[in-house]
Amino acid sequence: MLFRSTIFWEKILNKFFKPGVLGCLLLQGLLAVAQTPVSLTPFLPSEQEVKSALFASPLIDVARSKKDASTARAMGLQAGNAEFTVRASAQRRQEMLMGAQLHETMVSIERPFRAWGKRGVDADLSNQTLALADIEFSDALHEGTRELMHFWFVYLKALVDQKNAESNLDLTQKMYRLTQVQFKQGEISQLDQQLASAEFERVKAADALAKAQVLSSRSAFVQRYPAVTLPTQLPSLLDKQIVQELPALNGSMVSMREDFLIKNHELNMMRIDAKRLQLMAQRAGKDMLPDPTFGVFSAQERSGAERVSGILFSMPLPGSVRESHARVSMAEAQAALDKVRLLEQQLGANFDAMWIQFENKRLALQSLKLAFKAQAQAAEKSLKAYALGEGNLAQTLMISRLSSENLTAVEHMNLEVLELLALIRLDLHQMWDFDE
Repeated sequence: MLFRSTIFWEKILNKFFKPGVLGCLLLQGLLAVAQTPVSLTPFLPSEQEVKSALFASPLIDVARSKKDASTARAMGLQAGNAEFTVRASAQRRQEMLMGAQLHETMVSIERPFRAWGKRGVDADLSNQTLALADIEFSDALHEGTRELMHFWFVYLKALVDQKNAESNLDLTQKMYRLTQVQFKQGEISQLDQQLASAEFERVKAADALAKAQVLSSRSAFVQRYPAVTLPTQLPSLLDKQIVQELPALNGSMVSMREDFLIKNHELNMMRIDAKRLQLMAQRAGKDMLPDPTFGVFSAQERSGAERVSGILFSMPLPGSVRESHARVSMAEAQAALDKVRLLEQQLGANFDAMWIQFENKRLALQSLKLAFKAQAQAAEKSLKAYALGEGNLAQTLMISRLSSENLTAVEHMNLEVLELLALIRLDLHQMWDFDE
């Protein structure tokens, strides 16, 4: 490939690729050497905004209503379902011999009484129901914070894609303009000119898609959490974070898993529910002996000539259905205990996976940094070499595209590691702990 002169192409290179601009677009601070641990605070919304958004969300309103319902249910268990029954009767007695008609009335009041220790079991059931209501509300808060964090990082990743798409578009546009100059000077073929044009259109399409993804993820977040302020650009520390050491987890995986299983709302909810079902099985066992009913009555007979008063007692004779109900309750309580063990295994495995992913992705991020740094330098050299007549356009475009993809991979991995660290701290109640 022939060129007019080296001076001519140096002018073109300086016109379209100003000194340092390309390196800034690709390296983005990678030359820093500081290895300072960072805090998660700059990458997350403020705790006060998160709390305000959560307590104003319909999700927490639903949880609060469920808590009120469970509280009322617990009060009902404490009071019991026994009620006073009032009976009244009126009759007419007719004496056949005397031909007299006598009016008679009777009034009684009666009530079943919880016997056989049922009142104490009902009190324990009431306490367990209240505890279950509290933990269900706390679990809803925790799941709400996890959901908010998920949508937050989805938005940040969309910002990364948009930023890189804009940088890539700027770089590709300069490359396209350079090839136009070359084509007019007759230094490249029409095929190379069309190749550069196609790459420019592809990058424009990618930029449009990235902008659409930002708008979509922003809308999804704002509709759910209007009280949280979304950034219009990436946190300023994110670029520096690429070359900084992320903080390691304090403690071994085993100790952190045990702490996680102790504090996990879902597991604690299942544990309390299992205890509640055990009490219900105990209650069903006591129901095999029916509750007695006591009452008093007063009657007037023979038109008031005789007054009768006394007490009433009744008690159902238990059938086999009561025993069946007791067996059902015992089986359900055992199933709940088995579910607790199963959930404990699943949650423990999930935490281990999250811990392992964090540690390995944190290490993988270091390798990606080195790979990107080398690829970015190769891309910059390739572009300069092409502008000076060395190399071919297809290879230059491919190297430039790989460099852009590597940058996106580094920043995505960076956000994934940050998200994993934030989730682990959130699950360990080391941040955003809004339990009431």
